[in-house]
Amino acid sequence: MKVLFVYPGYIVREVPLNVMYVSAAVEAAGHESRLFHFSPYKELSWTKEAAERIEEAFLEEVKSFKPDAAAFSVMVQDYNITKRLSGISKNRFKVPVVWGGIQPILEPERSIGEPEVDYICTGEGERAFPELLKRLERGNGSMEVTGIWGKDPHGRIYRNGRPQLVDDLDELPFPNRSLLEPEYYRAELTGANILTARGCPFPCSFCQNKALMEIFKDKGRFIRYRSIENVFREMEEVIEKYQAPSFYLSDEMFTLNRERAMEFCERYRSRIGKPFMIQTRADYMDRRLARALSEAGCFMVNLAIESGNERIRNAVLKKNIPTEKILEAYEAVRDHGMMTNSFNMIGVPGETLGTIRETIEINRRIKPDRILCSIFMPLPGTELGDYCKSRDLITGDITETTNYYSQVVVKNPDLSPRTLIGYQGFFDWFVLLPRWSHGFIHILRGIYQGLVSPTIPKSPVKRKFREMIVEAVYQLKRFLPRKTFHAKVR
Repeated sequence: MKVLFVYPGYIVREVPLNVMYVSAAVEAAGHESRLFHFSPYKELSWTKEAAERIEEAFLEEVKSFKPDAAAFSVMVQDYNITKRLSGISKNRFKVPVVWGGIQPILEPERSIGEPEVDYICTGEGERAFPELLKRLERGNGSMEVTGIWGKDPHGRIYRNGRPQLVDDLDELPFPNRSLLEPEYYRAELTGANILTARGCPFPCSFCQNKALMEIFKDKGRFIRYRSIENVFREMEEVIEKYQAPSFYLSDEMFTLNRERAMEFCERYRSRIGKPFMIQTRADYMDRRLARALSEAGCFMVNLAIESGNERIRNAVLKKNIPTEKILEAYEAVRDHGMMTNSFNMIGVPGETLGTIRETIEINRRIKPDRILCSIFMPLPGTELGDYCKSRDLITGDITETTNYYSQVVVKNPDLSPRTLIGYQGFFDWFVLLPRWSHGFIHILRGIYQGLVSPTIPKSPVKRKFREMIVEAVYQLKRFLPRKTFHAKVR
């Protein structure tokens, strides 16, 4: 069988390991696979929308590859374009359409109910999807594949529950990185991303993990780790095949298992010897861990603040991390010579100008080397998303959003959407520049939020104009005072 995987996300520094893991399982079962992703076609033109360019390129890809199945990794932000491409596959080329990824896991009834969809995978796909392909190859469908839902010839839906979680991650073949060009594993700053574990145990209200833990509570261990030896073997393969200069350990919480993290650090420098970066929670970082990471070659630690206001951070977002822990974690990382990256989010229910300024102030205190500020998105399957939906706070179509950074889809009585756009665009400026300059920054912010609408215009010309302004402000951040990245093993 020839399988065309379709990934709707925009690949910059992290490649879609979820798709690559399933592709590796498919090829291990004797099938052929190829990846179509949206990255080359995201840029808007003055006369043509990105969706049109994606559709044209997809048509050519299907004509060229002639797949026996089209497997889509589905996210709510690209839901509509995914439906369009699925319809092309099924109706024009008679190629069976399979949806996998976070959306059919969280909303299986909605997903299988789409007329463009033939099958969905309701959990991890490394075992269920190859089994579906085997049955499709034999011509007898998927009536009995656990974790695969489908439709009979009359359109009636059959539901086969959820698959078991993969217990031993070492049994899985390494991600099929041949799907992408080698330069994707030599990305600026991050190099190649690697997963060493699956699962996060914290039920933050804005995250989908709480729902996933409930869905799979009887399907095996939610938190699973690869052996360190298995991780090292994958790293060595990526170095040999793709000359990866560094690694990003993309685990949601690399230091969740402290003893394992310490053992990894002890063995990493002599075995791999490449710079690497991690992400974790502030309350799972201390001076001893920071020292071990630094000595192993870690050059950056990503830590999420989300909000500088403790009530929003802990009562609304359910992070349950005191401000003191954040300050201590950043100090420990900085004192051991590593760079820091802060994750921040504005526009959550209850946000005010005052709480945004608190988030700016805590960033000024911790002095991160890199800063990310997103605008809250009420994702399906999240506690906060359900809250916004039940109170009619969602004003935009989430399926038409393109990112978390320059669109507002939730109304807030204390903040206008344009104010959120302005503070997101100039967040780094308020953090990194001296206070005496803030009056000037507010003037720039006012001009910016006056030009950039909180929603995406329908006119291609207006969309292109908006995109150019957003991109220009983003690029100006390069001139703000910050450390230059020089990754080297200490």
